[in-house]
Amino acid sequence: MTDHIRYIWQLGLLLLTLVLLGILAIPRLDLEINLNAFLVTIIFMTGINIAAWLVMVRGIRKGDRDGVVILMAGIGGKFMLYLIYLLVLRLVTKFFSKPFIIAFFALYLVFTFLLAIHLFKVLKNK
Repeated sequence: MTDHIRYIWQLGLLLLTLVLLGILAIPRLDLEINLNAFLVTIIFMTGINIAAWLVMVRGIRKGDRDGVVILMAGIGGKFMLYLIYLLVLRLVTKFFSKPFIIAFFALYLVFTFLLAIHLFKVLKNK
């Protein structure tokens, strides 16, 4: 249970930091990124990572073959949710700029590294 609280706490701090940096940096650097789309993207990524964390930890704790299947389902589900989000955002906004795509994949890497670090800690403790 403390793993869940620690991960959600650190994910919340990361969310607040990225939101603050986005609010301060996007208007000052005059990037072609819609601030509302950026904020929605960060919040959506946080929700996806919380769901993926809960699924993956359940798979790790289950062990054996079923645990691996659940772990892989968490990874695949996370990836599919990101793809669906990008498709829906593309249909709604009709415009993707290069800075937004770069920012999206940078955020994807940051959130994935945080998730991987915590999953490795759970695996090491098991």
